[in-house]
Amino acid sequence: MATEKKTAKTRRRSTTTLKTWSTRALLALVAGASIGAGAGVMTVNKLEPGRGTGVDSLAVMLDSIARGKVSTGGAKDDSAQSAKRAAPADSVATPEVELIAVPALTDFEEGAARNALLDAGLQVGEVQFQASPKPAGTVLSSIPIAGSNVAPNTPVTLVLSDGRPSVTDTLSPSFAKPAP
Repeated sequence: MATEKKTAKTRRRSTTTLKTWSTRALLALVAGASIGAGAGVMTVNKLEPGRGTGVDSLAVMLDSIARGKVSTGGAKDDSAQSAKRAAPADSVATPEVELIAVPALTDFEEGAARNALLDAGLQVGEVQFQASPKPAGTVLSSIPIAGSNVAPNTPVTLVLSDGRPSVTDTLSPSFAKPAP
């Protein structure tokens, strides 16, 4: 009889203990998933600054299309093609293309640099990221470089800071390379 009472108490305790540990494990799992998701979002924003929501670049592009700065591939292109066909094949005279100087974009934020390129009559080309202690999304350079004369609508590559210092920036002065 006494043994049966001890066994029943032990079963109740083990069931209660199991429920307690199950609840704790479930809470730990939910907390871990939440922390992991938050860390993942923060990591993506650090690796791809300005790309977390895509709103900045999308808003700039839509604004540029609305202002007529970007060709949407519509009637303008068709009329240019028909004008080429209508021109006689004998005419060798080609109009001179007026070259445009690439604006100085260093230290601009990405959105302002895109607007400056579009206002100058150029296109935004590839966007590259480079390690730099400057704030993330700051223009470090452009390709072709500022001041270069290029044809209208030439794509210009923007090199942006990713906000992380490069290896040479983190080295102590005694190990850093001397400036040439």
